[in-house]
Amino acid sequence: MKKTKIAIWLDFRNANLITLRGQKSSITTIDSDIDTSKPKGGARAKLRYGATDTISEKHYLERRKHQEKAYYEKIMEAVQAANEVLVFGPAEAKEGLVKAIKASTNFHPALKGYETTHSRLTENQKVAYARDFFANA
Repeated sequence: MKKTKIAIWLDFRNANLITLRGQKSSITTIDSDIDTSKPKGGARAKLRYGATDTISEKHYLERRKHQEKAYYEKIMEAVQAANEVLVFGPAEAKEGLVKAIKASTNFHPALKGYETTHSRLTENQKVAYARDFFANA
């Protein structure tokens, strides 16, 4: 029986799931659906030099946190059938996913590692990176 190995390249726009089974590989893309717009609003004061009313970023940040959590859960659900998982990519998204994986009690694949890579990798480069990692692991 061949082991299923999945490498996850992700940022906050989308995630590429690279499934390696023997010599065959396939790529699945999951969109994040995270709202990237900046909060707008506020009002000018009635007085000439008065203070301006600002909007609270608390609601914006709370909504973003819930969207990120839903994104990570969608990714973890998609890779449940794997035996081994590698997480790689630029910036902070991979660290959030690793924290979600470690906090989850029902995530069964073995997390083999997480690494920082360049953000502009082509699909072939991502597949090659995943193959090299699992060959050396």
